Amino acid sequence: MCLGDELRASHQLIKARNRETGEVKYFIARSNRRVGLRLLLRVGFTRWHMEHLFRVAKDEIGLTHFEGRSYVSLKRHLALCLTVMAFVSRHTTRFRGKKNPEATLEQVCRALRLLCRRYLNRRRGASETQCLLDLLQYHQHRNQAATESHRKRKRKLKRFNTL
Repeated sequence: MCLGDELRASHQLIKARNRETGEVKYFIARSNRRVGLRLLLRVGFTRWHMEHLFRVAKDEIGLTHFEGRSYVSLKRHLALCLTVMAFVSRHTTRFRGKKNPEATLEQVCRALRLLCRRYLNRRRGASETQCLLDLLQYHQHRNQAATESHRKRKRKLKRFNTL
């Protein structure tokens, strides 16, 4: 053993087995020898929480709905999604309390979406059917505008390439 070997990073394969369910998980860790097994397992199992948050952000919050073309608008969209995620997380914690300890982020997102939709429909004085038709018309108009924008861009590129 050389001087400093305990500080040098090495790869470790960690096998974690749930005694109740029999489920086995494997982790590959790259750390120095002083890092304990408990810390490595805590970090490994923390990853699930991050994956869950990203899934909720993609499915419920709209993280993947960005259709802009500039970096600034992407940053604004991400900031807005993070703000919504913080809002939903805070309300999920508040709703859990003693009465509803099993409330999830997804449930709170869906409930807030439903409340917002009903509030906006009432404010507009429109029926649910009319709002759905308006939404379909809006998306058709956006798709048509996007298609036209792509055609113009292709025409410009063709002219540029033929010169």
